[in-house]
Amino acid sequence: MGAEARFKRYALGELLDHELYLALAARERNERNRRLLEELARDELKHYEFWSRLSGPVQLGLRERVKLSLLLTLSRVAGKTFTIKLLERGEASTVSEYKRATAELEGELAAELARVIGDEERHESELASSLDELAVRQLGSIALGVSDAIIELTGVLAGFAGYTGSPVQVAAAGLIVGVSAALSMAAAAYSQAKHERGKSPPTAAAFTGLFYMLTVLALVAPLLLGVPTSLGVALSLVCALAILAAFSFYSAVVMERPFLREYLENAAVIMAVSLVGYAFGQAVKELTGGVP
Repeated sequence: MGAEARFKRYALGELLDHELYLALAARERNERNRRLLEELARDELKHYEFWSRLSGPVQLGLRERVKLSLLLTLSRVAGKTFTIKLLERGEASTVSEYKRATAELEGELAAELARVIGDEERHESELASSLDELAVRQLGSIALGVSDAIIELTGVLAGFAGYTGSPVQVAAAGLIVGVSAALSMAAAAYSQAKHERGKSPPTAAAFTGLFYMLTVLALVAPLLLGVPTSLGVALSLVCALAILAAFSFYSAVVMERPFLREYLENAAVIMAVSLVGYAFGQAVKELTGGVP
């Protein structure tokens, strides 16, 4: 690909980011967040103007418009911080290309490109991290609810599956344990938040309890489909791993840390807990003679 074609691609990317930040700012009600998004939009416009001086003016085509629509939809579902940081995560290779392009430029153009690279590497990430979003502020509470529910419920469901062959009884046990644990975890989150500066105890309790309960319902649901117990528990385990993957990826993007290693470690723990729980259920069944 020639230099002009690459510069045009860079300009299109910066223009797309500019349009994204403008659209996010236009629907933002929080004044501080709106100013941050407008600042990001101005930065991207400056970057676009730099590349367009080298490539000529460009306009967003159908492909870029579709991508913009998808990003805006994602921001409504997963939040602005996640969407912006996911976009930046995918642009790491672009920054590397910018650095290589420095060798093709001279004088003031090379110096200006260095400033663009500095913006991409530092300024935008800092601004994105400054956005105030409830889900991001309560990420710890959400993590507490989701991770504890997954680990505890997979063990409980596997244990009862080893003890009884009835999927309804396994599901009932999961719901009873899950609801009780959700209330207990919400109370624990409330007490913990009282000792942490800047945290709202009722909000922390609500997020922990709610996400714990939602996870419980998701894990129990496969056992209510009328399938054999072994298949229901297997589907529940698949659901647990999928929820863990989704949450781990979200957290990894927002917190700017690696995803795969942490996910695989947690997945291994879940598999181990399930196997031990099932074996323990079988042992109890042998000792007690099973369900009367």
